[in-house]
This record gives sequence, C-alpha cells and structure tokens, in this order.
Amino acid sequence: MNLPFMDIFKDWAKDYDTTVEGHDEQYHEVFIGYEQMLDEVALHVEGTVLEFGVGTGNLSSRILKGHPLIAIEPSPEMRQIAVEKLGIDVLEGDFLRYPDLSNVDTVVSSYAFHHLTDSEKATAIGQYVEGWEHPKFVLLDTMFESPEARQDIIDWATAKGYSDLVEDLNREYYPYTSTIRSMLEANGYNVTMTQKNKFVWLVIATK
Repeated sequence: MNLPFMDIFKDWAKDYDTTVEGHDEQYHEVFIGYEQMLDEVALHVEGTVLEFGVGTGNLSSRILKGHPLIAIEPSPEMRQIAVEKLGIDVLEGDFLRYPDLSNVDTVVSSYAFHHLTDSEKATAIGQYVEGWEHPKFVLLDTMFESPEARQDIIDWATAKGYSDLVEDLNREYYPYTSTIRSMLEANGYNVTMTQKNKFVWLVIATK
C-alpha cells in the first residue's frame, strides 16, 4: 500500500470515530448510514473472516459477534485504538503484505480499498484467490459509476467549500464500479453492487 497514506492515518486516528459519527460537515454525506452499512456488511460475511484496514475496529466489533476474525491494520495509531476497543490482537500489515494465513472464508474491508491503485487492487484480489479456496469478498467503499459521476461529486464538494474532501477525492484511488466488477469477474466471481449513499457502494462477490 502507498506509504504516504500512513501520515494521514497518524493524524486522523484520534478523530476517526468522531468523523464517522457525522460530526465533520465535510464528510457527513460520506458516512450517512454508516452504522447500518456496517451492520449489513457483517450479515454477509461467512466462516473465518479476514478484515483488511480495520481502522479503529468499528466493523470488526460486529464481525466478532459471530465469526472468527483475523484483523489487519497498517497504522500503529489506528491499531492501538482497535486493540483497546476489541480486546484482540490486530496484526500489522496491509492489503498486499500480511502474515501467512491458511484458512480464510471471507475477505472484507470497509472504507479502505481505495488506498490501493487499480493495479494494486487487481494484484491484491489475485493474491487472495490464489492463497485461499474461493474466498467471498465483501467490500464497502466510495466508488463512482463513471468519470462524469466522479466529477459531479467533486464539483458539488467544491461548491460547498469542502476543500479537505476535494483534496481527498483527487488524492486517493477511488475506483469506478465497472473496474471493481471486472477485476472480480476476471477471477470467476459473481458480483452484486448496491449504492448505499451518495459516495459508498457495497460489493458482494461469490463463486
């Protein structure tokens, strides 16, 4: 994963939960329905779950209620908060570099897959498919249906004066829905995609 994002995590860790609760006006619409979306994600996981980018552990806490969880987080600051919140080990690693794992039934991530370039996304999915037998994918993240849709959001945020959000949208690697679909379908998956708010889509891929 691109190391420049680590500085963002370092600065954001202490305020992350406040942001997802809707208290940052610039990101309010990004996190509309956040709690309900995490509940829905947790309903779709199966068996032993590998979660990448656990952040402060908000999704993890739901998964742990019904499934064995392997938690991976690259940021020391985020990892510390998650360990304190969850009371479990959170392993150091990221989407491309992680401990050797023998049994994973579901790969899940929320609000994190966009830290990878499209090339890295494809590499990551290929690694998971090669490493485990037909893992289910459940991804929740900001995506766009088209370049025009992406630009419409940037124009909206610019008009609102949301400079931090505009910088975020231009800096990170938010994918197009067709790109994620094609990556998963190329690996033999059936894919469903549902838009959950103005920014976020839920992706479920199964064989």
